[in-house]
Amino acid sequence: MPVKKSSASDVFQRKISDFCDLRLAPLLQPRSFENLKGFMIGLVVFQSRPPLRAGRVDWQEIATLCGMDAEMSPEFKRAAQPGFDAILRWLRAGQGNKAGTPHAAQKGQLQSAGRAGMAARTARRAIAPQRP
Repeated sequence: MPVKKSSASDVFQRKISDFCDLRLAPLLQPRSFENLKGFMIGLVVFQSRPPLRAGRVDWQEIATLCGMDAEMSPEFKRAAQPGFDAILRWLRAGQGNKAGTPHAAQKGQLQSAGRAGMAARTARRAIAPQRP
């Protein structure tokens, strides 16, 4: 299913591309680098989460998908983690914007409902009989 691209998506794709060029290119063979870079940009284009296991990036799955089983060194993982974290944050921020109602409007609605409830409780106390 095609995803509608926005200028924010284009900008973020460029940021991920630059991140890969600067941080990951020196650590990987050219073929593996191109596979991983395409994978990360694909996550942004299709607005998908990276593979996760127990809430953390699943490096084995990424290695399998990108054909780079032999190059998953701890140094590479430390260098790549911020890129995957950025993608997850970007996706969460995008979901917040799709919720529809801005946070300030929701807060205002809750406050007005709270005042009405408080007025009703106060009225009930005034009607209730007083105990000696």
